[in-house]
Amino acid sequence: MRTASEQTLWEIQAYGAKKSEILESVQDSISFQLSGPGMVISSYLSDAQEVMQSGSERALNDARQYINIAKMLMMEFELGFKERLL
Repeated sequence: MRTASEQTLWEIQAYGAKKSEILESVQDSISFQLSGPGMVISSYLSDAQEVMQSGSERALNDARQYINIAKMLMMEFELGFKERLL
């Protein structure tokens, strides 16, 4: 189990910001308010595709973080995931 400090460091490495900050920003966005989380996720994935075209190491890291954010949002808003019955 991670300490709070370790979790924050992991989130910054994975997402480029703290998860709570990303969620707040997403939920405050006009895209989220008008179209829901699917549109925001699509935007992050499109941004990842766009930055990958440059091929620089920084761009690839940015793309990785955008993809990680999209995955986190899919799990947070339970898109495409169903509770597994045992």
